[in-house]
Amino acid sequence: MAGVPVPVARHATVVAVLVLAAAHGALCGHVEFAAGVVVAGGGNANAPSLPPVANVTGAAAAPSSLVGCGCGPAPAPWAFLNAKLQALWPVIQAFKKTITCDPLGVTSTWEGPELCSSYFNGTKYKGFYCDYPPNANTTLTVASIDFNGFGLCAPSLTGFIDQFPDLALFHANSNNFSGDVPDLAHLPFFYELDLSNNNFSGSFPDTVVPLGNLLFLDLRFNRYAGAVPPPVFALTVEALFLNNNGFDGRIPDSFGSTGAKYLVVANNQFTGPIPRSIYNTSATLSEVLFLNNRLSGCLPYEIGLVEGLAVFDAGGNEIAGPIPLSFGCLRDAEEINLAGNQLYGQVPDVVCLLAKNGKLQNLSLSENFFHSVGYHCMELVRSRVLDVRRNCILGFPDQRPAIECAAFYADPSKHCPFIPHIPCDLPGYHHPAAKAAATVPALPAPAVEHGHGHHPQPQGP
Repeated sequence: MAGVPVPVARHATVVAVLVLAAAHGALCGHVEFAAGVVVAGGGNANAPSLPPVANVTGAAAAPSSLVGCGCGPAPAPWAFLNAKLQALWPVIQAFKKTITCDPLGVTSTWEGPELCSSYFNGTKYKGFYCDYPPNANTTLTVASIDFNGFGLCAPSLTGFIDQFPDLALFHANSNNFSGDVPDLAHLPFFYELDLSNNNFSGSFPDTVVPLGNLLFLDLRFNRYAGAVPPPVFALTVEALFLNNNGFDGRIPDSFGSTGAKYLVVANNQFTGPIPRSIYNTSATLSEVLFLNNRLSGCLPYEIGLVEGLAVFDAGGNEIAGPIPLSFGCLRDAEEINLAGNQLYGQVPDVVCLLAKNGKLQNLSLSENFFHSVGYHCMELVRSRVLDVRRNCILGFPDQRPAIECAAFYADPSKHCPFIPHIPCDLPGYHHPAAKAAATVPALPAPAVEHGHGHHPQPQGP
């Protein structure tokens, strides 16, 4: 589609790499439990300390629903490594009976008492990985389940993953699971949940909200719909992926409460403005993707206060207004995508200088209504760092028809306030209003109404 920038594909790659990295511990065959901290793969020093847990060291009792489940003859008790694994055997066998498709023949390995086969480099019980929990460091048990890419079909996960008392993570990307997400709040070590690319539907799963130790949540590519509850953005996650569902409504102001480093809400049906509370994420947020929703309102000045932001993508929405000068403070920004919106005015020089004084590699502003570019932006256009196709820039190739631009600028509903304030010191840039604005201790009120009837003249090339 015209105006869709190259970095969108790269964003998808970044998200895929992050998911694979988070799954590394399971793919390597174990989840490490150490000194009361659950650590994936080689260890995560930022994982939270776990509270003391009582009455978990013994064998978990098989749920009554598994009695007489028709699982076939159970192995003799002495054949299992311990009572914990013996109690998990009927749980696995009962779930196996609910599976309606298994294209890779994975479930054929779920036989016998060797539930921890992978721990000893065996081939039994594919997808199940064992380790020693913090409260029973001599008892090997199932610590993680990784079904990524198995293509399994099952109507429900309830009665399965919630019956593993020492489970730390569950990854099930690219299967055909559905039904309700089971209650996992009673699992003391659980910290990663990946249900992406399945067939879950309905409203946001309320069983996820109480998971206080969760560090990674991936619900992308399902059929969830409706509003996202505000407490979701207060979860302790480092990565939150909600993209490619049918979520709608306004993004709640609690968005600013997130401690996530990577946050993706792209390809949904969200409406309303980007929350101004985003400035509260400055200490943690590195990449945020809002693209391809129905967001509107003015582009918030507060985005420029998120100092560590490396990727900001809000392309493919209905966001209006000029680009705030605060964007010039995003020194760590590598990619900024605002293509396919209703932005107007001049492309600020202060933003283009990020390619010289910061890390900016791609600035996508196509399919908007900008009428000119700043002096330092000209070099970025020539080097193709800046994409301004399909705008209203006189003398530039591949622009909108003049009648379309005139109609847009004649519409007073598109007006947004312009704040002539830059909240940081910028080498090589001297904004005429910056010195006066710098004396204001708090964020100034919109002092200049930047309507379509008045625009700064483009600077020389």
